[in-house]
Amino acid sequence: MNSEPRPVHIVTDSTADLIAEWIGDLPISVVPLIVEIEGTTYKDGIDLSKDEFVAHLRSGVFPRTSQPSIGAFRDVYQDILDSGHDIVSIHISPQLSGTLNSATQAKAAIGSDAIHVIDSTTVSMGIGFLALEAAEMAKAGKSAGEIASYIEQRKQNQRLFATLETLEYLRKGGRIGRAAAMLGSALQLKPIVQVRDGVVEPVERVRTYRRALERLATTFEESQPFDRVAVLHLDAPNEATRLVERIKEIQPEIEVVTGQIGTVIGAYGGPGLTGFTGLVSPK
Repeated sequence: MNSEPRPVHIVTDSTADLIAEWIGDLPISVVPLIVEIEGTTYKDGIDLSKDEFVAHLRSGVFPRTSQPSIGAFRDVYQDILDSGHDIVSIHISPQLSGTLNSATQAKAAIGSDAIHVIDSTTVSMGIGFLALEAAEMAKAGKSAGEIASYIEQRKQNQRLFATLETLEYLRKGGRIGRAAAMLGSALQLKPIVQVRDGVVEPVERVRTYRRALERLATTFEESQPFDRVAVLHLDAPNEATRLVERIKEIQPEIEVVTGQIGTVIGAYGGPGLTGFTGLVSPK
């Protein structure tokens, strides 16, 4: 007789940009990254409001960020295992953060095969949507192995494009090369970037914010249909609203999740970031 699979709990990190309203009663735990501003450390999404964070950026302060400790993951994992659950843990690309490494080392320290650690190859709600779908499967009674296998395939359907006021924040944070940053700042052109295979890549440059938003809308149209999509920004609500309107014109039935991006990703994108991320329908 086959035994029922153990229940599954999903773990992700704060760069997924999930908020309590979107998580609801789904089995998801979020491990925060750390933000340091002028000698003071904050837990991402917990200790520092996004408005306060933007004020620091606008004043010229560049925050430092760091991944959660191995111990932080170990504590979360152990509590979940002790409650009788298996774990699927989905995290930011290791090209952008050491978070996945901390999670992997925590799994090794515990020595449990009940923990499945996955590289999302993306950031922000690209991770968030994967975590939500994984949690929905967990709630439906799927096993950790089934969920992990699905997410490894599903992550190939994620897309993330954004326009920035400048590439300077990415350059300062070491997430993009100096040459690319210089290209983005030439003649005050607005850079458009994408995250592909876990890496931030410049796509093109346009002369105005309006053209940049229209280029994002065109990119959305070229990639559709989407099953899930989010429009996120940092201190650019009007631009985000315009992008949502264009997306709804292109795919009217899609629900668009909107919000302000978190502090860790915001530290590298900078104020004025506007973009969309989502999961396209599998072909």
